[in-house]
Amino acid sequence: MSTLIREVKLIKAEAKVNSNKWWTGQLFDDGTVKATWGRVGYKGDSGQWNRGEKYFDKKIQEKLKKGYTYLKTIGNGNKEVSAGTSVKNKDLHSIARTQLVKSSSPKLERLIDQLVKSNIHRITQDTQITYSSKTGLFSTPMGIVTMEGIEEARNLLAKLSVHVRAQNYNKEADDLLNQYLRLIPQNIGMRKFDCETLIPGELSLQKQNDLLDALESSYMALTKSDSSNKSNSPQEKIFKVDLDILTDDSERRRLEKFFTSSKRKMHGYDKVKIREIYQVNIHEMTAAFESTLTPIVEVFHGTSQANCLSILKSGLKIRPPSTASIAGSMFGNGIYGAINSLSLIHI
Repeated sequence: MSTLIREVKLIKAEAKVNSNKWWTGQLFDDGTVKATWGRVGYKGDSGQWNRGEKYFDKKIQEKLKKGYTYLKTIGNGNKEVSAGTSVKNKDLHSIARTQLVKSSSPKLERLIDQLVKSNIHRITQDTQITYSSKTGLFSTPMGIVTMEGIEEARNLLAKLSVHVRAQNYNKEADDLLNQYLRLIPQNIGMRKFDCETLIPGELSLQKQNDLLDALESSYMALTKSDSSNKSNSPQEKIFKVDLDILTDDSERRRLEKFFTSSKRKMHGYDKVKIREIYQVNIHEMTAAFESTLTPIVEVFHGTSQANCLSILKSGLKIRPPSTASIAGSMFGNGIYGAINSLSLIHI
């Protein structure tokens, strides 16, 4: 039986000419060359030739001259992680339940389920990025992207955001999109595409940024799983958070009063009522809080339900300046709070 000795995965994305294609070539020790090709996200065609290594290299060069580039995914000849890496992570639901919930309350169990499902839906909706409940990993149609590819993609998305916010969809914007899609393969259907149709505004930018966060988490989980399996060390704690239902009656009354008294009828949400209050201690944020500085002001932070799991995992983060324009911050880079409780309508 022949043995696979080389495998190469290539991709080509080109706006306005309906090109979003992949090509995979395999070379076996008996000289057999196998290739599969098609559109990203679709089952492709295949061929086989008994022509040897020179023919294999010739086919690769032909594709590169046509504008294909090497995929930066795990198992594509890179040395970051071997192609045969075994993933033994617990699924995201189990990890969240184990590391977040501090009591046996059914309300907490339901909350975790709701946040996990919302987080997964946010990433996978309309992107063709898949989620495996068995491994807890997100993946593109062409595999899990390496850290090098993710970092390059972040820089490209930051440059793209300048064009999107200015609604300046020129050739440079399309060229940036081509480079981005070669790093983060996505099923965009059979239609022609360009930057304006794929990333028409801030919401599309934010979705791509969330996608990169998910892919980075999956890559880190995979690499850490590989190293921990070798050393038999326990699984790394992902959520360094204490989450429980607030049981202090006096504090509940104080917060309910704060919420009710700060509502503004002019915003149309004066009938919103509190259903439950949760006590959250994000260890990293608590450790960094400088309690000696004054004044200290209580504020509300509004966000979508889908973002809550990410906040519990990493806390409220200020993005690096190069990616600040992606987040859609109205007054610049920073963490935003409000003295009025209308911010909570998103949750």
